[in-house]
Amino acid sequence: MRSYTGIVIKGQGRATVLGFPTANIALKDDTVSGIYAARVKVRGAEYLAAVFADQKRKVLEAHLLDYAGDLSSGGGSASGGNEKKITIELHKKIREHKDFTNDADLQAEIGRDVACVREFFLPEADTPLADKNNPIRIMVFGTFDMIHEGHADLFRQARALSPNPYLIVSVARDKVAERIKGMKPRNSEEARRAAVAEHGLVDEAVLGAEDGYMQHIRASNPDIIALGYDQGGEFVESLEKDLKKVGMKTRIVRLGAFKPEVYKTSKLI
Repeated sequence: MRSYTGIVIKGQGRATVLGFPTANIALKDDTVSGIYAARVKVRGAEYLAAVFADQKRKVLEAHLLDYAGDLSSGGGSASGGNEKKITIELHKKIREHKDFTNDADLQAEIGRDVACVREFFLPEADTPLADKNNPIRIMVFGTFDMIHEGHADLFRQARALSPNPYLIVSVARDKVAERIKGMKPRNSEEARRAAVAEHGLVDEAVLGAEDGYMQHIRASNPDIIALGYDQGGEFVESLEKDLKKVGMKTRIVRLGAFKPEVYKTSKLI
């Protein structure tokens, strides 16, 4: 294991556009290169990370798994300043760096890197270990008034959270969708559920609850709940607390964005 501590420096922003934002520090060691499974320490907390040791730009780029904050630049520290100091520990090299001719291929490869990181740290990360008979149950939520490439990427990212996933998609009821979005969906809840159920990346599609949500989640019994990059609303803020209250050890993961300026239902309708 190799450890590097440094002040976060502003990057080019490309990783954020791809849906995998990074925290970058300077790299002075010329003996490491490629992609690594790593741990990153931030203000006393520790996160799993996929890290790119970029010898060309002399930086370590760390994508922190399940981190919802912003480490891109500045933002305050324990000492009261604007600098953010992090420590990156490289544990295992996943692959060599390679160039890609299009963003879709690069995003897919990064998704595989993230899955490799989780798989490497599974015993230490207190994540249920999947096997053939007991796949990891992953649950996502949405309205899905039309299924577009942004949703497909959501499903791909969610499935990448485990080497043996079982993806459950909870489709919002008509009344809930109208309450949250301020308008009725174009398609009925059953039509939306049926369309999601036919998607090749989905193992099971269920209708959500009209009131509350914990009974609905308990019925599906997910090991992981994967939230979209901008998902908020009625239950997200208190989800972790409510899960603990009913004795569930479900992990909550925040997924990355995929071209939100293009693939958003409100913009495609």
